[in-house]
Amino acid sequence: MKELSYCLIVNKSSNSGRAIHVINKHLLQIQSYLKNFEIYEVGEAESISEIASLKAQKFDVVVACGGDGTARSVATGIKDHEALLGILPLGSGNDFAKMLGLTNSFLDNLNVLKNGVTQDLDIGVVNNNTYFINTFGLGFDGYTNYLASKTKIKGSLKYIVSGLRALFISKSFNATIKTEDGSETFNTLMIIVANGKWEGGKYFVSPKSLNNDGVMELIILKKISRINLAFEFIKLSLGKPLPNDLIVHKHVNKVTINTSLPIFNHADGEIEKNDNSFSIDLISGKIKVLIQKF
Repeated sequence: MKELSYCLIVNKSSNSGRAIHVINKHLLQIQSYLKNFEIYEVGEAESISEIASLKAQKFDVVVACGGDGTARSVATGIKDHEALLGILPLGSGNDFAKMLGLTNSFLDNLNVLKNGVTQDLDIGVVNNNTYFINTFGLGFDGYTNYLASKTKIKGSLKYIVSGLRALFISKSFNATIKTEDGSETFNTLMIIVANGKWEGGKYFVSPKSLNNDGVMELIILKKISRINLAFEFIKLSLGKPLPNDLIVHKHVNKVTINTSLPIFNHADGEIEKNDNSFSIDLISGKIKVLIQKF
């Protein structure tokens, strides 16, 4: 069987510089597992997506070495090429990696790159130009990620602290949501469009999500007091999903959301420009990704 070639794209800023440190620490193991590889360290002025697109034309597997944002950028870059997507989860959340059966073991994840199986991966696209592979969040969810991107706190703790801050700052908004079932207007603090189950390393926001089933989960938070939301947020941080009586849940492959004011939003934890109009589509099976054998 042909020996695959790999390009490991390392986000030097991922997890406060931890990603490149871990790669350098395990360089001998990488050389042992992957015989034909290149390591590319992405500088601050470079686009991960553009680098990934170029490398996808030369290598069989393009590996995202970082967190969910890095994985999303690499997936965006290779989506129109034949290269496989590989993941070495080295970020603070690594929610997408969980969906692939990856663990905290660097050597186990290297073994997946060498001996794993491929799976089709669905990709969400917002307004025809912003892609996500895990979740797209609006309102409280988007503002939490915005605050997390500004804090000096490291690891999953930054999402807990940022979420508690966002609880008392986020504004509710009216959202007119159009799906195949029709159009409805909600007053809400948060909307999530999910392709994956987790956010922020531990928040079990969408238990029913699969990233290869051809549908997204639309989750709309019903009107709720800040105190009750604080309790639910704490339970989320402990791995408990939002109860069904607090959310509106729909299966969608296309949704349009128009909000009453420009809203904080994120795609896989990466902050996007505040906006009040979002057209979200799912592209089924767009990429093949290496996953753990089950």
